[in-house]
Amino acid sequence: MFEFLDPFFAATASFFKAILDFFISTKIPAQIDKIDYKGLFSNGWFMVPYIAMLAWNVYKQAINSIIIIVLLSGCWAFFGTPYMQAIMAQDEIPLNAILPLVAGACAVFGFIIYRIFFKSD
Repeated sequence: MFEFLDPFFAATASFFKAILDFFISTKIPAQIDKIDYKGLFSNGWFMVPYIAMLAWNVYKQAINSIIIIVLLSGCWAFFGTPYMQAIMAQDEIPLNAILPLVAGACAVFGFIIYRIFFKSD
């Protein structure tokens, strides 16, 4: 998944290569790639920072950050649905399948922009 970074790590210290190897050994990139919910949400290397991030935002009462995290997690989870798998399995994506996705993405980003810029905490 991170093969494109090999030239960068070859030119830098082996310290970064060790960090990348550790990250890959946790199997988080593979679980995110194939959207393995059960494996990902039972992986402590993913869940502990994710819950800590949410808990910190609850403690700081950062409602905008919590909303953004939940929306982006929901969008990521949507990519694992059978609807998205059927769209991605085709050679050419038909326009009638793309329009609902574009409308949904515009709605999500519009809501995020509204929460950040127009509605303050």
